[in-house]
Amino acid sequence: MTEWNDRIASGITRLVTSMWFLYGFVVVIGLWMWGSPLMHWDNSPNYPVMLYWVNLFQAIMLPVLAVGQIVLNRSNQAREQREFEIVKKLNLVLEHMNSDLNRVHKELSAMDAAKENPAAEPGR
Repeated sequence: MTEWNDRIASGITRLVTSMWFLYGFVVVIGLWMWGSPLMHWDNSPNYPVMLYWVNLFQAIMLPVLAVGQIVLNRSNQAREQREFEIVKKLNLVLEHMNSDLNRVHKELSAMDAAKENPAAEPGR
């Protein structure tokens, strides 16, 4: 049940916090403010019906958005922890590869030095 609630809360939060929702909200409020005096059903300058519905919407959305932010933050923290573990493992692999490459470099340098100076080799 919690997973289902988390999906709903995060979905609503993503929807309501999108720019497209903001654009739609501004258009609806603009049409309301422009059209209601022409149709004489929400008297300006106070717009009591619009204020009622906007305040009701805000009262409902505030707790939903708070829960949605908690859910999204929890999932982000889990993702960041997984990424941290991956980076730690990659760092260990890179350190191991670096030590191997240093060893190979030393061996190749010793072989190059032996080729340049064959008299220094033991047994000749």
